[in-house]
Amino acid sequence: MCYFLYGAINDGINKDDYEKIAKEAEYHFSLGNIDSVNECVENCNNSYRITFNHCDCDTAIGQKHTNKKQLEELRNLLLNLQTVRGIKYVLISKNWWQETNRKQETVHIQDIDILHFLANIEDNCLYKIELYKKYY
Repeated sequence: MCYFLYGAINDGINKDDYEKIAKEAEYHFSLGNIDSVNECVENCNNSYRITFNHCDCDTAIGQKHTNKKQLEELRNLLLNLQTVRGIKYVLISKNWWQETNRKQETVHIQDIDILHFLANIEDNCLYKIELYKKYY
């Protein structure tokens, strides 16, 4: 059938901050947690889809090529989301229709090459990208 991108951001954020950052973005995240996103994926629901596309088969996410404009836009959105008051994480998964997330991985945005990470996202894996400021 088709691929779909799902995701969420943690509850408790400053919604005005988020709306200012996301209003022009291609990707939009609802408030939610791991269980709510996984339930949405399992039920083939649209409530946690992060695009308004008919499907996400043409997305650059998970296609192994880092030089795509879509990846740069999502990287910039992730970096800007770090300024949202109360932000802790972003959840994202890429799923084939009627396939559920079989695993979960957590990374911190400061520990990854964002473009490489997005280009190499695996299907049916729910990624938690932590956005809080790390102190060393």
